[in-house]
Amino acid sequence: MSLLDLGMDYRVRNDMIKLLAIDLDGTLLNSDKRISEVNLNSVRNAVDRGVKVVVCSGRVFKGARAYARQIGLKGPLISSNGAVIKEIDTEEVIYQNLLNLEDALKVIEICHQERVYFHSYIGDVMYTENRECPSKSYWKGNDELPEEDRVEIRVVEDFGRVVRESGTTPAKFVIISKEPEKLAKTREYIKEISGVDVMSSHYDNFEIVNRGVNKGNALKILSQRYQVTAQELMAIGDNENDFAMLKFAGIKIAMGNADEKIKEISDYVTLTNDQNGVSKAIEKFILKM
Repeated sequence: MSLLDLGMDYRVRNDMIKLLAIDLDGTLLNSDKRISEVNLNSVRNAVDRGVKVVVCSGRVFKGARAYARQIGLKGPLISSNGAVIKEIDTEEVIYQNLLNLEDALKVIEICHQERVYFHSYIGDVMYTENRECPSKSYWKGNDELPEEDRVEIRVVEDFGRVVRESGTTPAKFVIISKEPEKLAKTREYIKEISGVDVMSSHYDNFEIVNRGVNKGNALKILSQRYQVTAQELMAIGDNENDFAMLKFAGIKIAMGNADEKIKEISDYVTLTNDQNGVSKAIEKFILKM
């Protein structure tokens, strides 16, 4: 049950929200891949109110941890669209659900067949067979992170061989193309693999994770850990990979720049990520009520 189910006249008490889940790209981060001072202060004020704040990102753990540390967060961080949950300070793995070997090799085969760019993550290392990514935004900000939080990028000739010989499997793949028809065609082929789920985090991509992996299931794990009900949980997101997270949360906030499907299921649409939309939502539902 959400605010929509309870009606427009329903009012959320500021002590009702105990857990706040925030996406990074397109949500907490502005277009320069930075947390504004306004957003930063509001999130810290929510923490001071006793609200547990969890970064819930499609990024791998190291790529998201720097932002969690900037806020001053402790505890778990949800990464890789829910495939991995780790403790920020100790890197203890709370939950992990990786792609299996056969499905990973099928994804690589399809990408080669369709001649589409992809990269993938094993642990916190990003692997690609082509350094020339169609969208430079995927590298933006990485070099500015502290070295311990920087994602290592390895260009390899045969990623299938890396997967077969690594002893582990990827958490996710990211397929990127500026050609919508090619992207859609490749996505349809990938969806035929029964053991994977597909979701988008940007208009020019889609991401591949193990079946059942999503931010909503990861949040469910943490809500049980903290003994927080869905009604005591508020989530803020902008894209398709935030859909399950918002569906699970009792209070669903869409960014002003969010996909229409995300806005349709949300209780409230805040400002855009370049207008401190996260801050506005926190002020409205946590700090000023």
